[in-house]
Amino acid sequence: MISENMTTAFNKQAAEEAYASSMYLSMALWCDAQGYEGAARYLAASSQEEREHMEKFLQYVVDQDSTPRVPAVAEPPHEFDSLPDIMKQVLELEMSVASKIHAIVDLAIAEKDHATWNWLQEFVAEQREAEIKARNILDRIAVIGTEATGLYEIDKMLGKMASAE
Repeated sequence: MISENMTTAFNKQAAEEAYASSMYLSMALWCDAQGYEGAARYLAASSQEEREHMEKFLQYVVDQDSTPRVPAVAEPPHEFDSLPDIMKQVLELEMSVASKIHAIVDLAIAEKDHATWNWLQEFVAEQREAEIKARNILDRIAVIGTEATGLYEIDKMLGKMASAE
């Protein structure tokens, strides 16, 4: 069984993952409405991945004989300035989620909860990869530019990334 503090932290993280899922879905819908089909697929896949993360955090709480809480989710923004702006927000979102996971890792260390620390390492690694991927996308946007053909190439690139995952 995990501590009450850990249960609370996991339930809060489930809420963070649920919000990230909603945010990605909102971004995907905006992209789809703007004609960025590749970006829409990429962001929809990211939404699904975040939902799966939420479910994993809640299942861990159940497996530890504690009480999970399905989170209420705040409505995410539904208007965005541009595709490059969305990708900047993706990096910010991933960095925020990572910092919260790191706080749970710190709690596991403080509580000497080695099993939970070990379980969290998958998420530490995934967040690191997600941040690298978001930075790489922003670097490509900077190189390609955002003129009409540049946005087309960025959208095509994101579509290929969605297909590869």
